[in-house]
Amino acid sequence: VQDAAHELRTPLTSLRTNASVLRRFAELTPESRARLLDDVDGETRELTHLVDELVELATRRYEAEEPAPVELGEIVDRAAERVRRRWGRAVTVETDASTLTGQAKALERAVTNLLENAVKFAPGGPIEAVVRDGRVEVLDRGPGIGDDDAPRVFDRFHRADGARGLPGSGLGLAIVREIALAHGGSVFAGPRPGGGAVVGFTVGADLLLPNSHPGHVDG
Repeated sequence: VQDAAHELRTPLTSLRTNASVLRRFAELTPESRARLLDDVDGETRELTHLVDELVELATRRYEAEEPAPVELGEIVDRAAERVRRRWGRAVTVETDASTLTGQAKALERAVTNLLENAVKFAPGGPIEAVVRDGRVEVLDRGPGIGDDDAPRVFDRFHRADGARGLPGSGLGLAIVREIALAHGGSVFAGPRPGGGAVVGFTVGADLLLPNSHPGHVDG
């Protein structure tokens, strides 16, 4: 609760400051008005996102979804397409036919969080998503993950030194961990050979179903 309160105070303090400036809105130049409104809009979106993430973790809404056969490759394809549209980034997808009994919406949320994490930390360069035998990896060519941060990146509100000025709730990877655990799996993060990071999750082997579809690569 203390961590959540700290994260909530930052956008709230900014909004209160902007509210006081809005009392002098008529006195501001057009440029200052535009900057002020952009700031209010950005802080409001950050606050909304943070509250949504807190509710997601507190209520574990994804647990209400009925498990059904889910092909991980299709989940990753949908998440990648959303990130391509939203951020204009190239995402390469390489999958096998890993299929499990799981919660499709929750798994798609987990993959989307991983991809958006890569977008945030690797503003340039390729992003890759790989599915192999119930294991989902997202790879980037950003600054990578330090040895001290690797064990903690899935902690709630944890931010590496290089992430303190970046937007985000600090809860995205924590939600990935919760969803992975709910599917009998685990999470992992570390450096990528040649530079960058690899972050992802696994699902429990007992949830995997027999399949017969070949893998595919989608750019």
